[in-house]
Amino acid sequence: MIKNNPSSTHPSPNSAKQLIGWIVWGCAASFYGFQFLLRVSPSVIAQELMTTLAIDACTLGTLTSFYYYGYVTMQIPSGIILDRLGPRRPLVIACLFCMLGCAIFGFAESLPLLSVGRTFMGIGSAFAFLSCVKLASLYFNPRILSILVGLTLSLGTVGATLGDAPLGYLISLYDWRVANYVLAGVSIIIAIAAWFLIEEITSPQDKKHPSEKKYFFEGLKTVLKNPQAWIYGGYGLAMYVPLSGFADLWGTPFLSEAYHICATKAAGIKSFFYIGLGIGAPLWSYYMTRLQSYKKGLLQSAIAGAIVMTVALYVPLPIFLMSPLLLMSGFSVAGQFAAFAAAAALNHSSQTATSSGVHNMLCMLSGIIMQPLIGHLLDVCKANDILCPLTYTYDHYLKSLAVIPVSLTLAIILCFFMKESFPRDTR
Repeated sequence: MIKNNPSSTHPSPNSAKQLIGWIVWGCAASFYGFQFLLRVSPSVIAQELMTTLAIDACTLGTLTSFYYYGYVTMQIPSGIILDRLGPRRPLVIACLFCMLGCAIFGFAESLPLLSVGRTFMGIGSAFAFLSCVKLASLYFNPRILSILVGLTLSLGTVGATLGDAPLGYLISLYDWRVANYVLAGVSIIIAIAAWFLIEEITSPQDKKHPSEKKYFFEGLKTVLKNPQAWIYGGYGLAMYVPLSGFADLWGTPFLSEAYHICATKAAGIKSFFYIGLGIGAPLWSYYMTRLQSYKKGLLQSAIAGAIVMTVALYVPLPIFLMSPLLLMSGFSVAGQFAAFAAAAALNHSSQTATSSGVHNMLCMLSGIIMQPLIGHLLDVCKANDILCPLTYTYDHYLKSLAVIPVSLTLAIILCFFMKESFPRDTR
């Protein structure tokens, strides 16, 4: 176990302690990247799952969305647990939940058990991002906290990229069940690393005041009663649809059908969306800081995302143009991550974690809603197609994925109801 004293105000600028901080944060960040891989893994095996399990697209969307049920349910409790216990034990247990979820998903034969596996993955993954933020706040100067948050988001997109082409190659060599057993093994490796690298952190603040429970619920009530929290949350939900509805699940089968290519090649093309997302997240945050406005930056991101995603979906283009176009799509919608800071700035600093948890929970609802919805629309299109009633065609995907530009248009509209929350004293 790496020893340090994170409970002190801030570590001294000693190079050894800084190295420890990077190692500890890197351990949590690797788990954040890994949970992104778990999130997007069904997109690579969508067709195999529907064939093996004899299910339709709506059922597949419902099955994969159970990840988000676990994630959303634990979003606020995970922040409380991390504050109470420190990052070490919750992070290890979270990895074990992901391991168990992958193992169950690998051997399960029934839909209920497969759903349990996805739910366990979501429960474990709920701790990933907040663990990174917690460790960054403990080991680093607060002046670079936003940089570390941006790096964390970028690492998440690296995990998503690894969840596409390389995972598709692994599945082509073996099958999707073996791939899930491999993911379970990776979960165990990260859990072991977290146990030995992260110190057991206790703080005098862990001795909670008797009225803390009441204080927490009062803070949650304050956040939920703020109309702006719902406007920003609605924006986050709408802007997350290209990720949850396209990149996380239906993008790979769409590209496979559109260009008549295998899932592995389609996944490789789609991975450029996540690369753009990883590049765009810190750059949009920097841009909005220079602009001194969250509202204007979020509006520009929504407009750019709506335009580029519409072109990517509905303008017939040569296949070699899809990779740069999806990179631009990911970059365009990456401005949405600044909404976390914008939502937090709406409230008192004592409610930052609560407001961030509420906002993230609303964003993740898009997975619960959109993955089954797009699947249902695909089934409706196929059922009403007398010429091709047995397979999902390119035209079916075009009609079903229309929810993406519609959602981005909603995000644009919501921007006009936002109040600017950028701190005016920040220079």
